[in-house]
Amino acid sequence: MKSGVISVVLLSISLACVSVRADEPAPLLISEAALEGNDLLNDSALTPISHLAGQEACCESTDGGCLGDECVGATDCGYECSESLFSRQYLTGDLFGARSGLAEHGVLADIQLTQFYQGVASGGRRRTFLYGGKADYMFTFQGEQLGLNKGFSAILHAESRFGSDINGAAGALGFPNSNMFYPLPGQHETAITGLMFMQALSENFALTAGKYNLLDLWNMIYPNTGRGINGFMNLSMIAPTPIIRTTNLSINGAGAMGLHEGQIQSALMVYDTTNSSTTAGLDDLFDQGAVVLGYGRIFTEWRGLPGSHALLGNWSSRTYTSVDPTSWTVIPGQGVVAAGQQTGSWTISYILDQVVWADCCNDKRDVRLMSQWMIADGDPNPYRWSGNIALQANGLFACREQDSLGIGYFYNELSSDFKSLLNGVVPIRNTQGVELYYNMAWTPWFHVTADLQVLEDANANDDTSVMPGLRANLRF
Repeated sequence: MKSGVISVVLLSISLACVSVRADEPAPLLISEAALEGNDLLNDSALTPISHLAGQEACCESTDGGCLGDECVGATDCGYECSESLFSRQYLTGDLFGARSGLAEHGVLADIQLTQFYQGVASGGRRRTFLYGGKADYMFTFQGEQLGLNKGFSAILHAESRFGSDINGAAGALGFPNSNMFYPLPGQHETAITGLMFMQALSENFALTAGKYNLLDLWNMIYPNTGRGINGFMNLSMIAPTPIIRTTNLSINGAGAMGLHEGQIQSALMVYDTTNSSTTAGLDDLFDQGAVVLGYGRIFTEWRGLPGSHALLGNWSSRTYTSVDPTSWTVIPGQGVVAAGQQTGSWTISYILDQVVWADCCNDKRDVRLMSQWMIADGDPNPYRWSGNIALQANGLFACREQDSLGIGYFYNELSSDFKSLLNGVVPIRNTQGVELYYNMAWTPWFHVTADLQVLEDANANDDTSVMPGLRANLRF
């Protein structure tokens, strides 16, 4: 990679340590364990908590406020319990009982606003700083509590996009802001990008159908990927990049999933090749082909710490050329006539996910290693292979357990067919980059992230880009 200027912004702000945990977990969606590890599906802190959270328990002995091994409540220790603006999970709290009331009847609501101020300080296609954002409206419906089938659930995800992003300014195939691709790149839209239905037949098996938001689905399997709103922002750090040829932003499909202690262990799915992020997509379902996807995961332990190894493969029956645009981005070389179309495109990937350190006294604090490697056909896929490796830490500092940080590197090898096709139009090179972020929890409902990316895009005429940015996430 060409030498670039790398500036590291360290945010060090001492705040009172606030620990928030719901008294009662959200009702079953896939399983209790899956909800606990997934921000998209989790709904916590539905009951008031003490404004003195963080103090040591008042009881020290059997005579000092404990009944056997059990502590009495805060009120019995002389304290009053009340909801605090700075300790609640959501800005609006319980909305005078409306949130917890809906949860008791099987409806979980989670509304978030994420704002981005991100720029190209040097290199790239052009130098600019831009502001934009996304509003996410997420609702989970629990079938049994709604009077429907036991084990049935539905997840609805609607999104509104406003402002601008730097995905174009960063250069071809750079993907510096994955979340701003939805509902459609560069367009101000409000749309339902995900509506997934699931019927659990047992603790270990479930059927599913509906419209799948790809980032949501990936985040359901690997919650630490964060959908671009609380982890890495670059798409190449979140998911294996070659999959954008066969899998669109939102796709209609159906399949079956195998579960292991609430986590998705295996899946077999069939879905449409056409993007449906702003449409129902049912009128022309499978008109241009179908994609078959298989996924299998083995859960392991390393030095007593949890991890997993997974294989994922898919095959599309659609007819493509390597310069066909995708719903994710414009592929370089639009207008170039390819030598011929190819029917069928495939990818195979390996995913490693391993906790390398954990605080034995606090399960919120850990350091996780994740690496994803994918190979593709190279024609009609513009990619031949890709790889990334990342370290992410949650609660690295003991008094900042809700903060997180990450550092990672990715490399995308473009196919020789794609390069030779565009040689006479624009010089093409492989893409690679580094991303560093620190996500600071000012309150449980307000997080601010400082992000820095340094990358080479696919156009060899562009200099290495340096892209600092700020991201603010607010949960209502």
